Amino acid sequence: AAGKIEILKWLFTWPLSFVLYFTVPNCNKPHLEKWFMVTFASSTLWIAAFSYMMVWMVTIIGYTLGIPDVIMGITFLAAGTSVPDCMASLIVARQGMGDMAVSNSIGSNVFDILIGLGLPWALQTLAVNYGS
Repeated sequence: AAGKIEILKWLFTWPLSFVLYFTVPNCNKPHLEKWFMVTFASSTLWIAAFSYMMVWMVTIIGYTLGIPDVIMGITFLAAGTSVPDCMASLIVARQGMGDMAVSNSIGSNVFDILIGLGLPWALQTLAVNYGS
C-alpha cells in the first residue's frame, strides 16, 4: 500500500517538480552558487503565483457553494496558510526543541498580526486623501 501511495504522490507532484526544476536554480550546487538572487526572485514569483491561484480557487469554490468570500478567506485560507507553521512546529518539537516550536507558533502569529494586518492598514491610512 505504501508503494502505491508513493506512486500516486509522484504522479501528482511531478509536473510541478518538473517546472520548478527548470525555473528555480538550485544554488546548493557549487556551479550555481552565484545564482542565489535568481533563486530568491524566482521563488518569490512562484509563491506569488501560487498564492494568487489559491485565493482564486477558494473564491470560485465559495461562489459555487454559495459561501461568502469573507467566510472562505477566514476559514480555508487562514487554516491553509497555518498548516505549514503547524507542521514545522511539530517537526521541531519531535526533535526535542520544544522552545523553538513554541517560539515559532507565537512568532508567526505576532508577525501575521503586526505585518499582515498592520502594514496594509498603514498603507491604506497613508493613501487616503481626506480632503476630497
